[in-house]
Amino acid sequence: MVKLARPSGDRAGIAAEVSRVAGVPASYGTAVSPDWHALSLRCVDLPACDAAIVRLRQAKSAFEAVELDGRKRGAVM
Repeated sequence: MVKLARPSGDRAGIAAEVSRVAGVPASYGTAVSPDWHALSLRCVDLPACDAAIVRLRQAKSAFEAVELDGRKRGAVM
């Protein structure tokens, strides 16, 4: 889940920005609100996903918050 710094409904644009910042492919899931969006990251392994999440969390100009779905932890996200 990401909270956008600027609300948007552009699913393709959000997925593209998440992919660009995370450095791994992202698939758009659903919108919870114009601010919050659920996406899946496709990582080769858990360390790659951990690094992608760090990059997303550091991109404060794009994402105010990044939260993991705890049910997916340990699986390819």
